[in-house]
Amino acid sequence: MAYMKYCNRNGCNRLVPQGVAYCKEHTVTQTERNRERHKEYDAHCRDQKSKAFYNGAEWKAARAAALLRDCGIDIYLYIMEGAIVPADMVHHIVEVKEDYSKRCDIDNLISVSERTHKTVIDEAYKDDIKRSQMQQTLRECMERYRQQADGEGV
Repeated sequence: MAYMKYCNRNGCNRLVPQGVAYCKEHTVTQTERNRERHKEYDAHCRDQKSKAFYNGAEWKAARAAALLRDCGIDIYLYIMEGAIVPADMVHHIVEVKEDYSKRCDIDNLISVSERTHKTVIDEAYKDDIKRSQMQQTLRECMERYRQQADGEGV
């Protein structure tokens, strides 16, 4: 029998399996809330040049190439912890807003999971010094991954 916990929604007393955040009722609500939040952000905050880029064919091709090169795994976790976790996003080591010319440079892209991006990379990128250190770490991860892929075949 799976371990159960309460739904993450405040005041909800429904039990959900461990690892699941919300009950069925609040999952739909949370999804709708996120959709509205992103819609609002897109309309008023997101850089329109970046938005056009991320919706375009150029980015989709670069993203697909990076995921293929990285065998669809989170390179950061693979190198740092030896864990094989599926990558569901591609991160710009030097962000698009920082240097637009590197937006499709395959050497500036690294495949990561959403969790790694949110908990490790985004946190480091909030501070200039930590961002610089994380960018160096990500470059080193890519270099070590390439060496392993060339030598051992990942």
